[in-house]
Amino acid sequence: MRRAFAAALVLGPLAALAAFAGGFSAPSSHIASTAASDGARPCDSHCRRDWMDANLRLNQLQFVGTPSSYKQKPSPGVLTIIRMGGRAGEEALDFGEPPLTQQLDAGVRALGFDIVNDPRGGAYAHPAIAGMAMDLLPDNYLAAMKQPGFKTIHVTDVDYRSSCPALKDCLAEVAAWSKAHPGHLPLIITLRPNTTKTPMPGALTPVAFDAAALEALDREVRAVFPPGAIFTPDALQGPHASLREAVTNGGWPKLGAVRGKVILVLDGGEALARLYQGGRKSLEGRAMFVAVNQDSPLASFLSFADPRSDGARIAAAVKAGFVVSTLADAETREARIFHRHRRDAAFASGAQIVESDFALPDPAIGPYQVSLKDNPAALCGAALAPEPCVRFTATGTTLTASLP
Repeated sequence: MRRAFAAALVLGPLAALAAFAGGFSAPSSHIASTAASDGARPCDSHCRRDWMDANLRLNQLQFVGTPSSYKQKPSPGVLTIIRMGGRAGEEALDFGEPPLTQQLDAGVRALGFDIVNDPRGGAYAHPAIAGMAMDLLPDNYLAAMKQPGFKTIHVTDVDYRSSCPALKDCLAEVAAWSKAHPGHLPLIITLRPNTTKTPMPGALTPVAFDAAALEALDREVRAVFPPGAIFTPDALQGPHASLREAVTNGGWPKLGAVRGKVILVLDGGEALARLYQGGRKSLEGRAMFVAVNQDSPLASFLSFADPRSDGARIAAAVKAGFVVSTLADAETREARIFHRHRRDAAFASGAQIVESDFALPDPAIGPYQVSLKDNPAALCGAALAPEPCVRFTATGTTLTASLP
């Protein structure tokens, strides 16, 4: 589920600097989407947790997620340098997310982390732009960056501020929240290997993700979440010949089987997915799913960037059984002009995961927000609002069901 920011940032006479970073309405034939003007109907017995756990499957849930869940706003000095390449480039990076715990408390159920490989530690401790901007790097940042292990960086050497610079610390915060909230809806965590060198003076060539790195990533994930806390590819595939066969034949588990669990997705492209698979027939024994083309035997999670142009493809993929993510906004454009057409298209597309940089509004930008509360077709009656819900069809009648 690749999230890509493409902002061309020119540092005057220095160099060109390119920055890259990197829900739901009707996810199956059993769920009926309605127009926003329809409003929500009162819930009935189908809102009970026991009914939902027994009758709704994972691909019949809707989530709002943040694709760069760790990202913090760059310093004023860094933004001043980025602005030399144009206002659009600055605005694309001038946003930040609340701490992970605050996002989860607010109802975010899909998180995304752009990660770099740092097996020896210290490779990314001194971003090139920090020296140009005379940015003083905090001691806790330097301490975290000097430790071996994967780090979270939005744009290497440029957009490096993170609420949890070490991936293991990000995951530990999620694990702590999960333990404190037993029975929560499953949390989908996407890990996106960041191997793009930023074209600027002094920039580092990111360390490649080879087979050893992927083994280390698998170990790092398993070291944080206890046995049984991860819903794995093995658990989905079961007796089916492939993951694709499982999802296209109703293999997603019921809600009750995945409550309190996390689901990890490695989104690094087809080649990296094959490297992670190794000599396995599928992903047996692996902790993470992979984001690949829907024709691949490994396919289960798919991503389509723009719900306006990809709406028909999203609907077809969801109908086929895949879990799909799409973007409600990009590069802060929609938030700055309070433009909701893309957000509404994302909800209407049927994608189960609607990603936004504004699951919570940014006061410095404006009131724009992407929340299930803004999708009337997925809200229960006034007695239960503002709890998020799913809409489904039972004996031809459209009903609503709340989801904690």
